[in-house]
Amino acid sequence: MEPTSADATAAAALGELAGPAPDGRAEEAEILDREGLDPALVERSLRELQRVNRLLFGYRPVLRTLLPRLAADAGGGAADDSTAQLVLDVGTGLGDVARAVVRAAARRGRRVAVVGVDRKLGHLLAGRRTAAGALRVVADARALPFADRAVDWSLSSLFFHHFEAADNRRILAEMRRTARRAAVVVDLRRSRLGAAVGRLLIPLTGAGFVTRHDGRVSLARCWPLSRVRALVADLPVDELRRRFPFRFSLVLPGLSPSAPPSPAGSRSASRSADRTRW
Repeated sequence: MEPTSADATAAAALGELAGPAPDGRAEEAEILDREGLDPALVERSLRELQRVNRLLFGYRPVLRTLLPRLAADAGGGAADDSTAQLVLDVGTGLGDVARAVVRAAARRGRRVAVVGVDRKLGHLLAGRRTAAGALRVVADARALPFADRAVDWSLSSLFFHHFEAADNRRILAEMRRTARRAAVVVDLRRSRLGAAVGRLLIPLTGAGFVTRHDGRVSLARCWPLSRVRALVADLPVDELRRRFPFRFSLVLPGLSPSAPPSPAGSRSASRSADRTRW
C-alpha cells in the first residue's frame, strides 16, 4: 500500500510518542492514543481496525466468552426472549465489537442493548457515523459515571494492554462495580508466534501506516498470561484462560447485591466529561 499524506504526518509524529514502559514491554505509544489527531485519520484507522478484527477472527474470542453466559443467565431474570440485557462496552472505539455481540446474541434469540464508553469524543462520533443505535458516553474507564450494578455485563476488548497494573486494577474495579453479573475482559496475549503472525497478516488486510504501527505496538505491549494472573490473584476469578487467536479472556463476578454501596456509585451520571483524563 502506498503511503498517504496522513500516513506521513503520523509517521513524523512518532518521535513525540515514545515513553518508558515497565516490565520490558514496548516503549512506543499507540498513535491513536495521542491527542489532537486529524479526525479523518482517526476514523480511517478505526475502520481499518474493524476490518482487521473481522478478517483475523478478532470477534471470535469475545463471542466465545460472553455469549454462553448471556444464554446461561436466563434464570437470572434478564436473559429471556423479551428483556434486553445491558452491556457496558468500555473503550468502545468504533463500537464494532459490541455490534458483533448484539448480532450474534440476536441469532440465538437473546436481546442485548449496549452503552459504549470511550474517553475520546472523536471515536464515539466516528462510531455514530458508522452505525446508529447504541448509547455512547464520553467517560474515563477508571471512574465510570454509572451507579453500582447499573448494567448486566461490562465488557472490554483490546483495551487492557493500553494500561499498566495500577490503572488496570482501577478499571477492573469499576467494571465489577457497575456490573450485576460479570466483568468480561478479552485482550491480546503475549506470544512470539502471535506477534510474528500479526506483523505478517495485518498489512495484508490493507491497513495503513497508523493501523500497522499500532498493531505492532499492541502486540509488543500486551500482557503475558502469568502477569494477568498475578494482577488478579486476590480477586474472585470466574475465568482466566487462553483464547484463539492469541488472546486471553478474564471474567470477574460483578458487584454482589449485598455489597455496601461504593463511593464511586454515588457519583452523578451527568458528571462533566471535561473531568475525565487518561
